[in-house]
Amino acid sequence: MNKLQKAKKAYESINIPKNLNQVIENACARNRYKKENKKYVPAFVGTLAATFAVFVALINVNPSFSRAVENIPILGEVAKIFTFTEYHEESDTNLIDVRIPAIANTGNSDLENRINYEIRAKMNEIIEEAKQRAKEYQKAVLETGGSLEDYHPIVINMDYEIKYSDNKIISFVITKSETLASAYTEQYFYNIDIQNGKELNLRDVLGENFKQLADEQITKQIEERKKNSDNSFFDEEMGGFSGIKNEYQDFYIDKQGNVVIVYPKYTIAPGYMGIQEFSIAHFI
Repeated sequence: MNKLQKAKKAYESINIPKNLNQVIENACARNRYKKENKKYVPAFVGTLAATFAVFVALINVNPSFSRAVENIPILGEVAKIFTFTEYHEESDTNLIDVRIPAIANTGNSDLENRINYEIRAKMNEIIEEAKQRAKEYQKAVLETGGSLEDYHPIVINMDYEIKYSDNKIISFVITKSETLASAYTEQYFYNIDIQNGKELNLRDVLGENFKQLADEQITKQIEERKKNSDNSFFDEEMGGFSGIKNEYQDFYIDKQGNVVIVYPKYTIAPGYMGIQEFSIAHFI
C-alpha cells in the first residue's frame, strides 16, 4: 500500500463531528455577500477564514485527522494547498464532480486572500457556465424532436494537481473537462512566489531573454517529435507554433524544478496529439 492509499484509508477512518457541515454552512451564511463589487473580497475572506479555522481546529483536537494530514504528500506543516471545496452534483442535465483548492500557511495572508478569492470566483463562474451549456443542449435536443431518453447528461469534472511546492514556490494546475460524445478540457495555471507575494510569469522564471529561450527550445522539441511518423503539428499558416506571444504564456514548474510551457489541444497540433508540453529550463 503506497503513501497516498494509506492516507486515504486514514482519512476515511476519521470520526468527523456530525455538525461539521453545519458549522461550515453557518460560517458561510454569516459572510454572504452583502453588496456587489467592493463587498466581494471581504465577504469571501471571512468565509475562507472561518472554514480554515475549522480545518485547523480539527488538526489540533482530532489526533486521527492530524495523522492523516501528516501522511498526505501534498500537505505541509499545517497546509500549503488543500481542498477548500469538494462536491458531487447530479441533475437531468449534468453530472458534476468538483475539487477546488486553496492556499494557506504561506505567511502572507494578503496573498492567500487574493489568490483564494480569484480561484473560487473564477471556478464557480466556469462551473455555472458549464451547467448553463448543459441546459441549453438538453433544450436543443428536445426542440429538435428528441426525447429525454435521447439526452445523456454532460459530465463536468474539475480537479487540481500540485506540480511543485516548497517554502518559496507553489505551482499547481486546475483542470476542467466537459464530456458528452468527446471531452473538452481547459486548464488554469498558478505559479506563486510565496516570498515576494506574487504570481510568476515567464519573464520572472526565465529572465529577460525568455522569449528567445522558449522559442528555440519549443521549435527544437517539435522537430524532434516530428521524427515519429505518428506525430504531426500544424504549419504556421494553419496556426501552428510561430513563437510564444508574451510572458503570460501558460506554464507550470514540475517536480524537478523545470519550467514547462503548455499548449492546449488543437492549438499547435491536431486533437489526437493532445495537450503539448515543452520543458524549457531548470528554474529551481
